[in-house]
Amino acid sequence: MNRKNTILKSTLLATSVVTISAVTNVTVHADDMASKTQSQNTPEKQIAKKQDNNNQQLSALKQQQSNSENEVAKQNADKLTELQENNAEKIKILDQQLQNQKQVTQQTANDQLAAKTNTVRQSEQSQAVAENNAYQSQVDAQTKANDQAVANQQQANDQKLDEAAKHIVTPEQKQNQIDSATKSTQQSLDQAKSDHDATANKLNDQLANDLKQNAQQEQAAKNNLKQPNQADSQKQLDDAQNAVNNAQSKANDAQNALSDAKNTLSASQNALTQAQDGQKEHVANTINLPAGYIDAWKEYVNTKEKDDWLLSQKRYPDLYNKLKSLDTQAYNNNFMNYHSDPVAAKTPVILNDNGTLSRNDIIKATQFAVSLLNPIREAIGVTPYKITNASIDVAQDVANEYRKDNWNTWNNSHDGEALSRVAEKWNIGLVGESWAGDGWFGGHGHAYSNLTLDDLYYGVYNSILMLLFQDASQNYGHATDLLGVRAANSDLTVAGDNLGVSFEYGKGMKAWGQTNVGGFHFNSISDASSKHIQRLVKEGYIVDAADPNSKVNQPGYRDEIAIPGNTSQKQIADLQAKVSQAQAQVDQLTKTANAASQTLNDAKAKLANLQKSIADAENSYQQQLAAINTKFSDQAAKLQADHDAKVKAENNAYQAKVDQLNHDLQTKIDAIKTQPENTDQLKAQLDQKLAQVKQDGQHKLDQLKQEHEAHLQKIHQDAEDTLAAYKANLDKTAQAKIAKAQADHDASVKALNDNYTQLKNQLDAQQAKLVSDDQAQYNALTTKLDGELTALKNQVLPKTNDHQTAQNKQVVAGNTNTVALDNSGKTTVVLPRVTSDINGEKPESVKFLPQTGNEENSFAIIALGAFTAMFGMNLASRKRKF
Repeated sequence: MNRKNTILKSTLLATSVVTISAVTNVTVHADDMASKTQSQNTPEKQIAKKQDNNNQQLSALKQQQSNSENEVAKQNADKLTELQENNAEKIKILDQQLQNQKQVTQQTANDQLAAKTNTVRQSEQSQAVAENNAYQSQVDAQTKANDQAVANQQQANDQKLDEAAKHIVTPEQKQNQIDSATKSTQQSLDQAKSDHDATANKLNDQLANDLKQNAQQEQAAKNNLKQPNQADSQKQLDDAQNAVNNAQSKANDAQNALSDAKNTLSASQNALTQAQDGQKEHVANTINLPAGYIDAWKEYVNTKEKDDWLLSQKRYPDLYNKLKSLDTQAYNNNFMNYHSDPVAAKTPVILNDNGTLSRNDIIKATQFAVSLLNPIREAIGVTPYKITNASIDVAQDVANEYRKDNWNTWNNSHDGEALSRVAEKWNIGLVGESWAGDGWFGGHGHAYSNLTLDDLYYGVYNSILMLLFQDASQNYGHATDLLGVRAANSDLTVAGDNLGVSFEYGKGMKAWGQTNVGGFHFNSISDASSKHIQRLVKEGYIVDAADPNSKVNQPGYRDEIAIPGNTSQKQIADLQAKVSQAQAQVDQLTKTANAASQTLNDAKAKLANLQKSIADAENSYQQQLAAINTKFSDQAAKLQADHDAKVKAENNAYQAKVDQLNHDLQTKIDAIKTQPENTDQLKAQLDQKLAQVKQDGQHKLDQLKQEHEAHLQKIHQDAEDTLAAYKANLDKTAQAKIAKAQADHDASVKALNDNYTQLKNQLDAQQAKLVSDDQAQYNALTTKLDGELTALKNQVLPKTNDHQTAQNKQVVAGNTNTVALDNSGKTTVVLPRVTSDINGEKPESVKFLPQTGNEENSFAIIALGAFTAMFGMNLASRKRKF
């Protein structure tokens, strides 16, 4: 950033200092600056001629390469066409060979099947002849046997007819035989019924006895089971759970203590790292004070009226005039005396989307500000600023609140409501603030782009100069704030103990003819441990910032952040000791937390084991009880089933015996009734027997015929099955041969196609290499010709040595800063800078913006718009004493 050409806005809001550069760019036609005598061979013509020659060479080369590439492409296409035609002829021959092989294979299979069919049919015919012969022999034998059986039955019948008197029975004789048989059968039935009833009774008695013994055994087994005591088990569980709860509480306490200790250790380590980094990377910037400046402020501290916080000309005329004169010297001694930090110049500043600084950059800005202010405060005898996590977060909250309100500080002074909201959030009653515009940081136009930490330091540095040495018109309200002199002889809570420096700007916000305006906030808060706050508390005042329950006093927020540049070796040693102490505390609490965690785990394990043991015991009892119920229930069911089976068997046996006795009786009765009562009945019975013998003989002949026909059918079916199996095997073999022939054919065709593809790839690669080589040759020529053209331009066109643009320039009228010629041929006229200074000197172009009113009106309207917010002070309430 060009810090000499920036627009500056003062911290006083009523009076502002700005810097502008008066640079105007004017385009002048080349023919106005050229000689009226035209040259026959101007640099432009030489360059144009060279460019035309280059184009001709490149065009000729490109045409030559195109002809060569086209010729090679045609030759490659001819080769591929010839090979493709040869392959097509070979494939045609391969197709015919494959067709011939298929036909031969199929014909061979057909011939083999015909031969096999002839053999099988001959065998089938021979077997059929043998079967016919065997069948005829069996028929002859059976016919002969049938004739013999008929003859034998005929002979028996004739004999019985001859003895007819012996085989004839009267009706009276038949009835006597029936009565005798019936009586005998009834006696057998009565005995069977008696035996059946006795067996059934015995089976029932046995079942009742067995079921009784089974029930007794079941109850004895249950009596032997020991059921777990529910009350004892619950007491053990309650005791174990209480042990877990106690262990959990101790583990939580230990873990919370460890977490707090780790936070303390982390804060201490961060403070140490920041202190060490600050010493290592710090570039010293100091504020040089004229003789008498410190004594003047000591005089104010020693003579200021009670609860005063301003240094006005009316109340302190001599001291006011003395400081105003010293301010001019101090400002001139330090203005433009900022020393750039090379490390900071390489570190980008991060601005949030709402136009505020990142927290890390707020810390850097605050550390830099405190490093400038604390030496002055210490020289005066005022307690130096401290930086805490709370003061940094308060500053960040203030910047965010200003943006939420879209507050234009340039026009409206301080945002008192925003400051009150932040004070209420942190329970501190008051947030002090001094504010400076952003002219030194945002630069001309307030672009806020590519800013570095060095730019941020530069902005803070100049803001402090304005707040300290341009504050007379504000009755030194900002100076008394930053120098911390207000607390002397005061019962007010005036903040000023812990500092945070933030920044914010409004995107598109306009003021005083500028856009994107913003500024630096120097926000301070009270420290509960400061001497001033401790005195107020001791005297009975209620000070919110001293309340240990306030957010600002919570662990972590009150931790200090190191101040680079002011950190001595003793401070680093103290921080290292603090880190070691915090680490030891963490180590000890880690052991305690681990032990508490182990105790908790042991208690949980004991509870889990007890729960499992009780559950296992209950489950075991229930399982054994269920097993007993199942065992004896199954035994009872088996006893009942065995009994039912035996009863059923006995019933079936009894019924079978009854049925057999009745059947035998009926058979006897039927036989008795069929006895012939005369010769005709006897003859009819004998004729029926003879007919039955003949029928049985014919039945045997029919069976022989059925068996014969079945044998003939099997012989034929066996022949068909043999031929079908043989044909299937022939078809399988033929298909295998045809498949192999097809595979050989396909492999040969693939080889031809692969050969074509290989040749095509080879020719394509050669063609691609030719194109690539041609392009490389063309590129090389292009590079060579471009180099020659550039060399010609450098030769015929003049050059400049301007330190900002490094472009070619032409000296006109003896003024090297007046006219410059760029590569486009246009001429730019740069007007000389107009410089002035607020002190009559000419280090830079500086002027004052016009005022909108007299000093009194500006002060009343802008500077005094919100005293308590602007200058960081308020009244403390006195607590009633008893």
